[in-house]
Amino acid sequence: MIGSMVGLRSFLVAASFVLASAGCSTVIKTASGGEGKAGVAEREALREAAANVARTPWPKPSSSSLAERLTGVSAEGARVSRNDAIDAYLVSLKGSGAAEASLIADADRHLGAAGALKEVAEIACDSANPRLSDVALIEDAIADLRETRSIYAAAIKKLDGDTLDADQLKQSFDEVIREIGTVADLLAENAMKRSSESFAGPGSEEHATGAL
Repeated sequence: MIGSMVGLRSFLVAASFVLASAGCSTVIKTASGGEGKAGVAEREALREAAANVARTPWPKPSSSSLAERLTGVSAEGARVSRNDAIDAYLVSLKGSGAAEASLIADADRHLGAAGALKEVAEIACDSANPRLSDVALIEDAIADLRETRSIYAAAIKKLDGDTLDADQLKQSFDEVIREIGTVADLLAENAMKRSSESFAGPGSEEHATGAL
């Protein structure tokens, strides 16, 4: 069930971009001329929360694009592989003098940032104007968290410490990723519902009832 919802969510996000790039001629009716300060603030909060998830104590692998888009930094120059990122992180951990404690602190910060993203995404679900572009941002953040989980787990195995458990760390990340994915499903559903209402117009239900 979860897999099918993720597939539907990705399809809806992709479809929204296809329609936008095609230059659809249909006029979408909205309740007001602008998004309003509340909507702008919610969108900025979501963007900031995703940026916090994207921040890592290692160079970002070239496959990770969220941080580049949020910061405006291009991917020019030498490409960074996941192994490069792991090696660089291990060097920084060993240089700290307390490798295991540093890794735990880093992972806790990431989990906290993921929890904050979930809370902000929940607020976006109840906003007056939910957008599929917000869903796409959350999808990228989820991909970032999966990459982050893999790097932490690999670093733990290479450190071979006594207090670190790679499986436990994976479970912690899996749980918050699953929770964020559930919120993203709801946000996608609300965004599509809002889009349908906007296309139909505010009086469509009354007109349809009167025609019966």
